[in-house]
Formats: sequence, C-alpha cells, structure tokens
Amino acid sequence: MYSWALITGDAADTVDARQLRQALGAFPTGVCLVTTATPDGKREGMTINSFASVSLDPPLILWSIRDDTRSADAFLASRSFNLSVLTAGQRDLAWHFAKPAADKFERFADAFDAGPNECPRLLESVATFECSMYSRHQEGDHTILLGRVDRFSRTETPPLLFHSGQMGSLWELAQTLAQPRQGDAAR
Repeated sequence: MYSWALITGDAADTVDARQLRQALGAFPTGVCLVTTATPDGKREGMTINSFASVSLDPPLILWSIRDDTRSADAFLASRSFNLSVLTAGQRDLAWHFAKPAADKFERFADAFDAGPNECPRLLESVATFECSMYSRHQEGDHTILLGRVDRFSRTETPPLLFHSGQMGSLWELAQTLAQPRQGDAAR
C-alpha cells in the first residue's frame, strides 16, 4: 500500500487536532477490545473503536494502533490477535483497558481464557474474531493492522457504543441527544 502524501509530496493543511478529534467523535462506533500475547507470554490488550470489516473472501478485518502507544511493539510484532466487540455491560472493562497499566488483565482475570491462537480471549462479548496477522500498513502516526479471521463467534447481546466522548448502550446514548425535528432526515 502506498501513501498518497509520499507519492505526491502533498501535505494536509494544518488542522486543530482537538477539533478534528471532536469531529471524528461525532461518528458513533462500537467499542472493541483487542488482545495479543508476546512470544514470552506477556498479555497485551487495549480498547479501540477503529475496527472495520474489509473482506469476506478472504475473511479480513482491520483496526489501527497509534505507533507510540506503549503496547504498539507487541501488537506490531504479533502473528495473531483477538478482537472482541464489547457488550453494553462492559463499560468498566473498556475504560480499564483504555488506560496504561503494567498488567491490565489482573483485575479481569476471570473474564478471559487463552484462545487457540494463544491470545487472551474475552469469554463474553457481542462478537469475537480470532485472527492471524495478514498485513500491516503504516500511515501517519498509526499502523493499520489487517487480520485474517480464523474463528469467530457472535451473540445477541446489545453492544457498547462510543459517541462524542461518551460510552454506553444505544439507549443510553440516544437519551443524551436532542430529538430530531420533523423533516431533518430529508435535508
């Protein structure tokens, strides 16, 4: 994959990073937990919302990691990872894994087992995707990781969502929004 900026020499106009982050946060997303294990067995995990499907044939998903994140080296060197879509009841777990810690798994030890790919696998989730690393693409200050889905599972549990800096169920987040006026959808 080639970066357009590297090919053309184009650089984006300077933008206010805080305002850009707020604008990006206006797009509601699911909240996911991605996990891996280093060759020496150290478990790594982090909360993300950069998850997307890519392809059904082959079955591919993607997510991205900031290159200066403490656990970036572990994920970038990994041959596999697990990605779980969190349930509406897992807000505490999401906030916990969003912050740095020496062993993020200690507090939630009973919530995980080791998957066939030897990465920590969340026992309860809306969906879990057990992946082998397919490719990596460094762009800007992030690396996009594509995983080939080797196994997956799905439940009917309501998901945890993120919108405008808030996490909650669809119902909880909907309560924080102004009701659309008649005709807004047609504009």
